[in-house]
Amino acid sequence: MSRNTKQRILDAALQLFNEEGYVNVRLAQIAELADMSVGNMAYHFPHKEQILEGIYDELLVEQRRLLAEINLAPLFENFDYFLRATYGLQKKYIFFYLDTLELIRASAELKKVHQEHVQWQRMQLELLLQFNRARGVLDWKAGSENPPQLARHLRHVMDSWHSLQLIEGEDADDFNGYRSCCWSALQPYFTDMGWKEYGQLAVKPGKIVSGEG
Repeated sequence: MSRNTKQRILDAALQLFNEEGYVNVRLAQIAELADMSVGNMAYHFPHKEQILEGIYDELLVEQRRLLAEINLAPLFENFDYFLRATYGLQKKYIFFYLDTLELIRASAELKKVHQEHVQWQRMQLELLLQFNRARGVLDWKAGSENPPQLARHLRHVMDSWHSLQLIEGEDADDFNGYRSCCWSALQPYFTDMGWKEYGQLAVKPGKIVSGEG
């Protein structure tokens, strides 16, 4: 398969899935936007589920890179950058974050891969929490909280923010709101040093650093 042909199909599908929702898009629409016949596209992707899986593979690569980068230098400044990049990535693949349950029901392979990724994601966030506890900016009392629980809560906040905003009739195009909500999951565990470091962060409005386009 030509890489350019494959990418053309995936890019067209991503645009349509974001605009109309996965279930509302037909193969003929994707083929038209990709400027090819349905037969030619079906030769590469016989079913819509395979296009979905191809898009998810691209999302996975970008998300894994971001998580790997933040654990190389677990400072609050870098975590703030990570939130900005994650927000941009979620906007780029917004259809997936709005309809995750529906999508993993549509593809058994996607469900398997996504659930494995969620476990890996939580492990990476847990490492991040442990690193920050070790350097004295986070802490939690024995028995009241632990890294796996907090990592799970943080992932829930990060991944469900857009859908909950829309469900509640709120603005989902609001990075500062997203940022504030994510940080609020960690603030109960700030030490004095953590509050000082957090206070030195500057909110930088404007361009999102990842996932634009």
